[in-house]
Amino acid sequence: MIELGLSILFTICLFLFFKEFDRKKVDTLEAITFNYLSAGVLSIAFGSSGYSFENTIYADWFIPTVFLGVFFIVMFNIMALTTQKLGVTIGSLASKMSLIIPVIAALLFQGDSWTILKSVGIIIALLSVYLTVKKDENKNGPIYLAILLFVGAGLLDTVLSHIQFKYLDTQAAKDYFTSTVFLVAFCVGFIMLIVKKQGFKMRNVIYGLSLGIPNYLSILFVLKSLNKMDSSLVFPILNIGVVVLSALIGWGYYKEHLSKLNWLGVILAITSIYILIYS
Repeated sequence: MIELGLSILFTICLFLFFKEFDRKKVDTLEAITFNYLSAGVLSIAFGSSGYSFENTIYADWFIPTVFLGVFFIVMFNIMALTTQKLGVTIGSLASKMSLIIPVIAALLFQGDSWTILKSVGIIIALLSVYLTVKKDENKNGPIYLAILLFVGAGLLDTVLSHIQFKYLDTQAAKDYFTSTVFLVAFCVGFIMLIVKKQGFKMRNVIYGLSLGIPNYLSILFVLKSLNKMDSSLVFPILNIGVVVLSALIGWGYYKEHLSKLNWLGVILAITSIYILIYS
């Protein structure tokens, strides 16, 4: 549980970085791209196995990891577009409710135990996420963006869980995987910036390199959590914990308004975490 708690903490740091990017007018795509560079370098520097290019490209997990790296950049852009077109509420809701996809996949295909209590916990978890992010907004726009975000974010977590479950049976494989997915994401983002003919600004690069630190640590501790707990527990607790604590930080530090329904969502989230842990 310590690893999962640290993963929640560093994931929240990512949202705080994004909040500050908006306030400081940092170019998000450029910062996100260079964040993957520093995260990749950190994973190589602090991984116990170093990095072997030859061992990586011939690994069974190399091809799916390349697609996962591409997916990281693609999903970020879909998330940004959804937020711009449909609003923060729908964007957050579509992203966080996607936790049901890896949970169901783990229960159906990875042999995780399915109990009545776990089913109740998942249902309460979904309700809590909805209530926690619900705002008094009415936005009209292309709803397919929200559907793409919901499916894409869920598939992202599912692929991560599948690779961990099927391929990463040694510490060296875990180290190589983490480094590879970050470096692929950086390469894809860098190519996107070149195609856009976008010049680089040092302040954006510095903010991006700084963002890579909590990004690396969040993924590291997710993988460590998956070593000790069922993924059907890891992803609900991770996503719910991020939603709840982000809502509390937004309310306490950024003075964002939380309605009675939002507070009810926080209480239900805590309840669902308790059920999922002890079911």
